Amino acid sequence: MGLLDGKVAVVTGAGGGLGETHALLLAKEGAAVVVNDLGGARDGSGGSASMADQVVNKIKAAGGKAVADYGNVASEADAQAMVKRAVDEFGKIDFMIANAGILRDKSFKNMTNDMWDVVVDVHLRGTYLTVKAAYDQMIEQGEGGSIVVTSSLATLGRPTMAQPKPVLRVSLAAYFKRAPSTAFGSTSSPLRHGHD
Repeated sequence: MGLLDGKVAVVTGAGGGLGETHALLLAKEGAAVVVNDLGGARDGSGGSASMADQVVNKIKAAGGKAVADYGNVASEADAQAMVKRAVDEFGKIDFMIANAGILRDKSFKNMTNDMWDVVVDVHLRGTYLTVKAAYDQMIEQGEGGSIVVTSSLATLGRPTMAQPKPVLRVSLAAYFKRAPSTAFGSTSSPLRHGHD
């Protein structure tokens, strides 16, 4: 019996790095997981189902429950659809791990407006849209509890990694008995390596 038996989580950016680690651990503890990943390159270009699918396959091979979602966190329709997927497949949502991010590792001198706009779309808008969709569903269903915003890059302190990731404290305390808590830390991720 796991700590999270009967719980349902959505993890964005779960096709690798920190997001994959979150998804695998949640599933190991008994949660059903919606594994979201657009499947693009580190810089956010392209897309493929293979990243989300390989994590879903790992979870299922270990006896867990998971489904893949290939939506773009920066799309309002896709953010709402990934939460709806959790509800349709598993009956509810208990956790949103807003982890999706891309790497445009350029010095300020080499950063273009277009590069910046894509980073803001994924890191800021994407975090807001996914958190908002989960929050609204938790209020509607009358239960839920944890919204966590993470980033593999958040604590590195490298000046060339000017990647905006919001620090959100979303309180559901007014609606539920248990309020979410937030913890910060760093980890090794493929996004930490290589820059120009």
